[in-house]
Amino acid sequence: MVPITFTEILQYSKQIFDSFFESYTPSLFSPKTRITEACLYSLRAGGKRVRPIFVLNSFFEPNKLSQNIETKDHSVLLASLAVECIHTYSLIHDDLPAMDDDDTRRGKPTCHKQFDEATAILAGDTLNSLSFYLLSMMDTEDPFLIRDSIQILHNGAGMKGMIQGQMEDIEEEKNPSNTDRESKLHSIHEKKTGALIESSFLLGNRLRPDWKERESVISSYAKEIGLLFQITDDILDVEGNLEELGKTPGKDAKAGKLTYPSLYGMEKTKSLRSESVKKAISLASELSSMNHEFFLGLPKYIAERKN
Repeated sequence: MVPITFTEILQYSKQIFDSFFESYTPSLFSPKTRITEACLYSLRAGGKRVRPIFVLNSFFEPNKLSQNIETKDHSVLLASLAVECIHTYSLIHDDLPAMDDDDTRRGKPTCHKQFDEATAILAGDTLNSLSFYLLSMMDTEDPFLIRDSIQILHNGAGMKGMIQGQMEDIEEEKNPSNTDRESKLHSIHEKKTGALIESSFLLGNRLRPDWKERESVISSYAKEIGLLFQITDDILDVEGNLEELGKTPGKDAKAGKLTYPSLYGMEKTKSLRSESVKKAISLASELSSMNHEFFLGLPKYIAERKN
């Protein structure tokens, strides 16, 4: 059956990724060591796999999702796993005592609680480097594809993307700025959350032969999804609970972090979320020749999620 609705596309995409993950990782994390155990513990801790799903759906059309994955599509699966490795490494490090200092992630003990702090640091380092190795393994006749893919992922995860956003977040927590807090908030979350989300969409798109025609609108849409994702995260940190979130709620306020609710209040933040949903849906209309149902349904899904 061809997946038609957003929910069907979402479920099928996750099945495709999970199937590849379970078949590919045994050899990738062999032989069994303390580090490979820690990596797999965190990779298998659950989660919605949204970033790999972004990779897949910026590459596939819905009718292709319903077919058996062909050998030539192996590269997009490697790219989706690379993104999940980067995301998981970031969560492991975010939870460390020197960072957000959390004991629970996805309803389970965080990596440094399950193992120890040194093992968690090294597991994160392993997944970080592994992601770029996975991109280097893509089979392609395009002489620039691997180079471009590595650059796309680095832009999202590296010193100008996620790393810089995390650094700005820590600096703001320790020494709150008194001026232009709105600009600072946008800068933090555009890099810390939005950059890797944008990279996920752009990676899948880059694997297509028509990637150049699609890149601009995909990028604009992805940026809005990144903003919406963070606004929703900030709301959930205030209104969510441990059971639903799978992590400790209320930590942002306790740490004095600069968030949308702390800057604007909850009513205004929810209004900004609604505006972001509308803008993302509007951008999705420009993607009508692509995976339209997925791009159209994604903003509402993100805004209404509970974790």
